[in-house]
Amino acid sequence: MKKKIKQQKVTKFSELENKVAALWTRVSTERQEENNCSLETQGRICREYAAKHGITIKKQYGGTHESAKTEGQLYRQMIAEVAKDRDINVILVYSFDRFSRAGNEAIMTKAYLKTKGIYVISATQQTDPDSAAGEFMENIIFLFNQFENSLRRDKAVTGMTACLERGEWYGKAPLGYDHKKVGKTHILTVNDTGRILKKAFLWKANEGMSDIEIVERLALEGLRIDRKHLNKILHNPFYCGYIRHNLLGYDEKGEPILVKGTQEKLIDEATFDKIQGITHVGYEHQEETELFPLKRHVRCSDCGGYLTGYTVKSRGRDYYKCNKMGCKSNHSTERLHELYCALLNTYSIPRPLVPILTKVLHKVFREYNQERSDTRTLLLKNKSELERKQLELKIRCGLGEIDKDIYNATSAHLSDQLTQIHKALQEAERDLSNEKKYIADVIEMSCKLGTLWQEGDFRTRQKLQNLVYPNGILYDKHLGSYRTENENEVFRIFRTISTGYIIEKEKAAKEKTPLSPLVGMRRLERPTPTSRT
Repeated sequence: MKKKIKQQKVTKFSELENKVAALWTRVSTERQEENNCSLETQGRICREYAAKHGITIKKQYGGTHESAKTEGQLYRQMIAEVAKDRDINVILVYSFDRFSRAGNEAIMTKAYLKTKGIYVISATQQTDPDSAAGEFMENIIFLFNQFENSLRRDKAVTGMTACLERGEWYGKAPLGYDHKKVGKTHILTVNDTGRILKKAFLWKANEGMSDIEIVERLALEGLRIDRKHLNKILHNPFYCGYIRHNLLGYDEKGEPILVKGTQEKLIDEATFDKIQGITHVGYEHQEETELFPLKRHVRCSDCGGYLTGYTVKSRGRDYYKCNKMGCKSNHSTERLHELYCALLNTYSIPRPLVPILTKVLHKVFREYNQERSDTRTLLLKNKSELERKQLELKIRCGLGEIDKDIYNATSAHLSDQLTQIHKALQEAERDLSNEKKYIADVIEMSCKLGTLWQEGDFRTRQKLQNLVYPNGILYDKHLGSYRTENENEVFRIFRTISTGYIIEKEKAAKEKTPLSPLVGMRRLERPTPTSRT
């Protein structure tokens, strides 16, 4: 026969002889505290209620900013301590929404406390905790509080979505930006940290530096950031003038919808797009392996997947393979490295053409500098014109000829144009120092690309291959060779020159074949060996 469990009898609230309470006060926000619901006001009203109804306050909890939508740490701690205290039988609150706004969770917590003989009493909302009607009314209040929160959340989400669709970022400013709100307008501007962070984008785009190297350089500049955070920043379109957010949704392809933002751009779109071709989100979270410099650089021509590296310890050999299911692309590192060096050597400039190429490059640089000078003159002219328009706009606004909204919109438009001109001026004014040495170094390097890659350390190899093939390279396993769909334009020209020179040289050699010594005496050509069938 089963033993019956004796249930603890709960004394009704009205029959409690000694009512001992734990006082609980809290506000969610500073605005709520300012609207006649401060912690002091809650405590005063609760104490007046306790004195009037013969309730002794033993402990006081809360007294801070904590949301009532979810059960926070202080709230859970208060419930646990009160449930263990044999003296306390009342939790006294200013109103039921100060106890909790979590709906069903609040109802379950209140029911749990009641099994312990503890009642939740509101000083401003009179209910009968002993009757079914009173308990039902309390539950309705909890559910209504949750419903009210849901309505506020929906309204807030609608407002936040509208803000994002206008191109304004309402949340915490990303690293490198300052955020301020003027009226209902959110304004984000690049700060000193952002100006340092801009160098990271330029290092990645122009020098092909790894994330680790960039982190180290930024630390020297005074900006300490971890590698994962940097990788996310380099792929965040916010820094080139676009906004991406879950509230904006996704397109038919499942890609996040981008909205052109009103924030100040840190970099231009061309630089950002170039970085996306060099590196990918999260790819640099693992340590790079010295044995496999072509890892995540060479792609399989069949499926487009990047090759990864692995070692067969029993054979003591290293291999590259494609990890995509069904693709059987598998190659020895020795073979792929040998072919890669041979491919880089096709960019070598023949020595007899070096003086000619040097003159050509000098001419190109002079023309480029002249073009940049003309551009600078035009930009300065446009800058003066925009500054004149800004001054006229301020005068007309001061005289009351235009209203404030039109002034703000026009001023923001002119400021954006001026910002673009300032950036273009910085680019146009940048001077190339020691042109002769620079050209000599470029030509010297281009004459031995394969050797540089073969003898270089891991980082040197990475920089070189990303410089020549910024978007990676394909390997055709059927032909057993690389395919160069995208390559650096400068090196493409070098390869064209080198290939053309070799073809012309071979052609000239065939047209002017020297006769052998025997021909001069006997008028006979030296016999040639027959090919084997």
